[in-house]
Amino acid sequence: MPYCADTGAEKSIISAQKLNELEKFGGLVKTTLENPIVCKTVGNHEIVARSSVQLQIMLYTAAGPVRPVKLYDVLVIEEDEDEFILGEDILADLGISIDRQLEQLARQTAAVDDDPIDFGEGFCTGVSPDSEVRQAVEGMIAKALEKGFPAEKEDRLRTIVYMYDIWRLHLGPDPPAKVPPLEIRLKKGAKPFRCKPRAYPPHIRKFLREFNEELVRLGWIYENASSRWACPPLPIKKPGKDEFRQTNDYRPLNCDTEPIAGVMPILQVITEHVRGMCFFGLFDFIKSFWQLPLAKASQELLSYMTDAKVYTPTRIPQGCCDAALHFQVMMENCFKKLLYKHLLIWIDDLLLYAEDVDTYLEKLVELFSLMNKFGLKLSAAKSSLFQRSEKWCGKIIDGDGVCHDPARIDTLRAIPLPTTSINLQQFLCACNWMRDSLVGYASHVKPLQQRLDVTLGSGKRTKRAAGKLPVTLTVEEQAAFERVKDCLASSAMLSHPSPNGVLSVFTDASDLGWSVIVTDVHAWQEGKPIADQQHRLLQCLSGTFTGSQENWSVIEKEAFAIVAACDRLPHLLLRPAGFRLYCDHRNLIHILAPDDTVKKHIRGKLLRWAMRLGEFRYEIYHIAGEENV
Repeated sequence: MPYCADTGAEKSIISAQKLNELEKFGGLVKTTLENPIVCKTVGNHEIVARSSVQLQIMLYTAAGPVRPVKLYDVLVIEEDEDEFILGEDILADLGISIDRQLEQLARQTAAVDDDPIDFGEGFCTGVSPDSEVRQAVEGMIAKALEKGFPAEKEDRLRTIVYMYDIWRLHLGPDPPAKVPPLEIRLKKGAKPFRCKPRAYPPHIRKFLREFNEELVRLGWIYENASSRWACPPLPIKKPGKDEFRQTNDYRPLNCDTEPIAGVMPILQVITEHVRGMCFFGLFDFIKSFWQLPLAKASQELLSYMTDAKVYTPTRIPQGCCDAALHFQVMMENCFKKLLYKHLLIWIDDLLLYAEDVDTYLEKLVELFSLMNKFGLKLSAAKSSLFQRSEKWCGKIIDGDGVCHDPARIDTLRAIPLPTTSINLQQFLCACNWMRDSLVGYASHVKPLQQRLDVTLGSGKRTKRAAGKLPVTLTVEEQAAFERVKDCLASSAMLSHPSPNGVLSVFTDASDLGWSVIVTDVHAWQEGKPIADQQHRLLQCLSGTFTGSQENWSVIEKEAFAIVAACDRLPHLLLRPAGFRLYCDHRNLIHILAPDDTVKKHIRGKLLRWAMRLGEFRYEIYHIAGEENV
């Protein structure tokens, strides 16, 4: 709010009217004074303060925003006073010279403030970004309102967004993030590698020259003609744009590197944390890896050679085998206060979530505060302040569950029949990524997978040559191609498991393959048939029998589906209440109590299966094969 730095005032003063604006946000304690204090203003006009309030002060100075740690007793007066009277008690603590007060204080009509509390009209924030960034940030706020963010919270959201200098649209001369630098450890006997200069077309040469000149200007790389190491850059065209991203072909170095031990999150597991959440925000770092420092001893190892020069980075470039894991670990350390409580992290994509708007704004302040603390910068062009559901890691996530992007599904269904092995391989890889929400997927895709295996396995070829092999699908394979695309259209949402729900596992098998469906019933109704319960899909599994598995008996194949479910889905099935297993109970009898007619080597396999099932708590519900639909 507007203030007046009054060196003649021994105490700081706020009007009752301004205090009322603060009180609506809560948390303030007003104290009645035993002895009212009479204050004299210019002209000997007397005003009386009958109460005081403790406030935390943030003052914008020439050195930047300053927020004292302690609270100050501020006198409350009844007179109408638009400005906060900043007394000598606060000025002295801040070390502000009275003689240089006008120079030290950045006095404005409406003082810049860093407090997350919204003060209504006329309030200005603590950071003044350039016009381009401000326009992008205002665009984010406008999109948040379009998506349903409460209009009455707009001012508070704007205050939070401008609180710290964390938004960027382009590379800038910012210092590296305040995290430990990446150190690369070479294997014993590793020898330096130096590539030969590569010839690039004119537009690639232009990109490499301009991009690396900018990095040199920023101090993120430097020319190093004496480097013993040099790998080639690998410019990659950004999808849907005439722009490029520079990565480097560090394969020779990566082969001689001892990779760091780290764990990438399992998406199917961590997305359970957003169950029941309604407010989401998606945040992306600007040039993520380049924000992190690289240890001095490791810099020469990551040198790269363009068509003209050799450069050595001082930040982490893309292509290094340790880069992604190091970035993931650093981000988890930076945001551990929020991690898995209100934040999911996948490398440089952050998903913030909360159950209600006030909690969301509170966590947004925490997130931005940590960004500022560690010197990290966000992309104002790729971030989203609010959505009811967010596209994160290629999937649509909300408080009910996870589903695949309809646009992605439509694109896959529009793909024509493949004519080369690489076309077929790309289609199958894209579909396999969605198989956890597709019922019976393995049986549909088997003919296509067999065709790809036969094509790629015919003769010794390089990957590049094998990718260009022609493929002509048979009538049966064309029908399988269409069935797979129809299967994509029926992709279902995978719900978040309920902690108190009834977990049900359905298994089935045929001569060719097996399938598993896991569901959750939030409100189980006793006496109601299983088919009439309100099931929510949690997971689909399927597979085909190959090699010696094709010779198994029907009961072995049926039993394998049960074991596969327990082996692949422990994160779902190992629950205190256990799960209901719907199958032909003879399959489990065959596993747990094989008769004497079973051959010795088969009995050993069944014993291993029985030991695996022994870890789980379940109840068996018999369902005949002809009824298991």
